Amino acid sequence: MHTSDMLEAEGVSLVNRGLALWSQGLREEAVTVMRQGIAVCRQLAVAEPAKINHLALALSNLGGMLVDWGRPAEAIPVLEHSIKITRIYSDKSHEFTADLAGALKNLGSALKECGSQQEAIVVLTESVATYRRLVGQGRPQYEVPLARALNSLGNARGLVAEARDDFDAAIALLRREDLAESALQLAATLASQCGILMHLKCHERAVANSEEAVAIFRRLGDTNPAGVEPYLAHALPTMAEALVAVGRLDEAHTAATEAIGIVRRRSTANPDGWRQHLIRALRLLGDLLPTLNRHAEAAAVAEELARLVAEDHHDDKALHQPAPEKPKGFFLSRFKRRR
Repeated sequence: MHTSDMLEAEGVSLVNRGLALWSQGLREEAVTVMRQGIAVCRQLAVAEPAKINHLALALSNLGGMLVDWGRPAEAIPVLEHSIKITRIYSDKSHEFTADLAGALKNLGSALKECGSQQEAIVVLTESVATYRRLVGQGRPQYEVPLARALNSLGNARGLVAEARDDFDAAIALLRREDLAESALQLAATLASQCGILMHLKCHERAVANSEEAVAIFRRLGDTNPAGVEPYLAHALPTMAEALVAVGRLDEAHTAATEAIGIVRRRSTANPDGWRQHLIRALRLLGDLLPTLNRHAEAAAVAEELARLVAEDHHDDKALHQPAPEKPKGFFLSRFKRRR
């Protein structure tokens, strides 16, 4: 076998393995294997420059992982490198164009997590427009990636009516699909929309959204508990907040307590990456317990919350601003394409 063919086969194998590990919830292992795949793809790009697109895809996958893993600042240069490559190839075929749209989506999510809201909106708007153009050309395989980009754009916009419209468009697309992957994205999008719905005082709709999202995650978790549990950990506090808004306090307490249990288990290997999520859930529980006349428990939660905030690098932000609910992951790869 030719050297470049061998490198391509090895790079494809490593990237696929990294994606498989990620889907199983083995995040640290997945990132390590993806970095190995990138190293091989770099060698491939040197040996045969026409195959540099493999490097771009691997970089975008790694960037998406780093965003999901709570390391968006580290992801930005990785994704910018990917986009620099994919722009060169984006007019060669619809697949290369979609690769660019996927990398832009991942970059927009990273920028949003780093607080660069306007930059994120610009990048995600380009991603959405690119996917819409592909769908308009009669390529329905890009409807789910378009829905993901719309979800990310809605999250980046913040508490404005346009965000609700982005989520509505994404949900309509995803309800037409009948795949496990689209079900996962539908649940994430339903949960993501709850923030703007709560802001617009659409509390009953927020409850319905969050309950449907949690139900989908539970169903998917029956066959892949480790891979789906992190998504459930993000959706449960959202459901608890919506339940509080309609006065269903006992149910809200149950949801928040379950979320904390999941986060504690998940944070063992990566406490920094999960600290913000634990802070959010504890803050919600700490606000809820006094209304249920459970003051001793509320005091214990307040003590732990104060300690966690002191450990965090953004104390005021962590203490006073809820962590936004966000859809996770969804990478892109010609090996096992995720956008």
